Amino acid sequence: MYVGRIVIVGRTGGKSWAGYRVSSRSFPNRIAEARGSSILVSPLDPKDLAKNPYIAYNCIRTSSDVAVVANGTQADMIMERIIDGSPPLDAIALSLVAYGYERDVLDTPRIAGAVCGSKACLGIAMKGEFRFKEIPLKDNDAFMVATYEKTGFEPVAVSGNDASAVAKAAYDLAFERPVCSAAAFQGDEGFELAVYNPV
Repeated sequence: MYVGRIVIVGRTGGKSWAGYRVSSRSFPNRIAEARGSSILVSPLDPKDLAKNPYIAYNCIRTSSDVAVVANGTQADMIMERIIDGSPPLDAIALSLVAYGYERDVLDTPRIAGAVCGSKACLGIAMKGEFRFKEIPLKDNDAFMVATYEKTGFEPVAVSGNDASAVAKAAYDLAFERPVCSAAAFQGDEGFELAVYNPV
């Protein structure tokens, strides 16, 4: 099954985390790269941006106590709203409504998530429909939303004891056409970041 991009939120060993996976049929030549407190997804060939402006973005943004994960530039807006004092669920809802779905040939939904303490949020903006949810996290919980097929907020078997393990577990999910993955894992001082690029 092809589900496109995947946002995952979860909790392991009393630590919350956010995961992301790029799955792509049209632009598989992309990598994830940690840059400070964020992770950027971008094409190996910059010329691809002329074909589709949606394929480069920060998929993860973090602060000392919040990690935001998304399949587009809405990640930046969500984090800015949180920094300005909005609760994560409000920030996700307002940002997804502001951006809406991507105006590409597939009307690709925008998806997003956030973790803060033992609470997580997920959201999706589809053509004609928006959904947002706050989810209390218990140990070994993980929930996902994807751009296609898996557009509900459903449990998923992903876990790990650090960011690298979560990123690899996200990449290894049994959905078609994985490209790269990323994760933010709650630490004692902010979030640890990791990426997984098979190339």
